[in-house]
Amino acid sequence: MIRTSGKTAKKTVIALGYFDSVHIGHIEVIKRAKEIAKSLCARLVVFTFKGNLRAVLSGKKDREVFTYFEREKLLKQAGADKVFFAPTNSKFLSLSHTEFLRFLRSKFNVVALVSGEDYKFGFNGEGDVQKLKEYSNENGIYYEVVKTVNEDGKKVSTTSIKELLFKGEIKSANLLLNRSYFLTGKVVKDRGVGKKINCPTANIKIDENKQQLKDGVYGGKVQFKGKIYKAIINYGNRPTFDNCDRVIEAHLLDFNGNLYGKKITVFFDEFLREIEKFESIEKLEKQLKTDEEKVRNND
Repeated sequence: MIRTSGKTAKKTVIALGYFDSVHIGHIEVIKRAKEIAKSLCARLVVFTFKGNLRAVLSGKKDREVFTYFEREKLLKQAGADKVFFAPTNSKFLSLSHTEFLRFLRSKFNVVALVSGEDYKFGFNGEGDVQKLKEYSNENGIYYEVVKTVNEDGKKVSTTSIKELLFKGEIKSANLLLNRSYFLTGKVVKDRGVGKKINCPTANIKIDENKQQLKDGVYGGKVQFKGKIYKAIINYGNRPTFDNCDRVIEAHLLDFNGNLYGKKITVFFDEFLREIEKFESIEKLEKQLKTDEEKVRNND
């Protein structure tokens, strides 16, 4: 049995889910849960998992659209008063569906539960919305199911978003995310070639746990110290300079300063073109001017 530190007395509405990409379907669940919390003068707690639940359950390598640090920020922006991260260890994942629900009630003063139509919980996903309805009725808890969100006749899912990102269809992915796909990292020193061709860049290493994008040149933005700069972003290698290392290389427009060692957030808005090997530095510079013009004109 999982031990808890004691139940809080504050009335709590819990939004149940994994919320691994905080897409438009996830946001609808949180939005409705927030409305219910306000009507009951309760706080909203979003339940999710710390770590990569898909990888743990499947035993296979899996990349995340957003890390749990990023998800916490996004979930709070969506309306959560608190985000509860459950562990992905065998002890917790072995709880039966009834043990799982008892755990929630031992941890929180639950007055309402909200989930999507396809929500599963407990060992081997044995719990479903029908079991949640039965449990809620038996224990005097309000429960509401939020309908699945569809786009172009298909269910919005993290899997479909990952496929779009991998294919470089960034605009379509962003539509389902209701935001620009982003990643955060610390700027590392490189060879300084960009500065030599009047195109200084901020380079960050690609996080191996983050969902892979299609290699290419993107238009986007970079956030640094609360300020947003439009940017040309190279995601992948740099064949013109015979560099096979895969990095994220962002050229911030209208920025002057040293970013080495600083943390930045890179947002991807549109796929501009494939990465290519240019015959000369002059041809590369000409292409970069075209890229810059496209990015500047993108609202």
